[in-house]
Amino acid sequence: MALKILAIGDLGNNISTLRKFIKSSEIHLINFNWEGNSAVMDERNDTEFFSTNKMSDFIKRINEIKNDFDICLAMSSTGLLVSYLANLNYIAYFVGHEIRSPPFIKNSNDPLSTEQPIYDFNFFRKMVLQKGI
Repeated sequence: MALKILAIGDLGNNISTLRKFIKSSEIHLINFNWEGNSAVMDERNDTEFFSTNKMSDFIKRINEIKNDFDICLAMSSTGLLVSYLANLNYIAYFVGHEIRSPPFIKNSNDPLSTEQPIYDFNFFRKMVLQKGI
């Protein structure tokens, strides 16, 4: 059985690596928009980008396409938030920075750079991240 997977918010080319090894399933990547070249992601083939940077537009676009997919891979804290708010069946797939300093832990810091907290989320976003995991 082939799964149709929706991946949201991959900036580190992890999905392009997975696509090389997973031949029986289809992975559709939708990513957040940015200006200019990305310092991290250079793979733009087969990648859909959100047209704006508004959360309401993210959720609207995901709601348009979510019935075409079996499961979602949330690749970042923002991807997790979008998946939760769009009521998707998702897997939180964090790598790199998201593992070193999880966004759902209070006063999380990056141990490789500073002792100061790096996330300044409001109450609603903290609640969603804690419930989403």
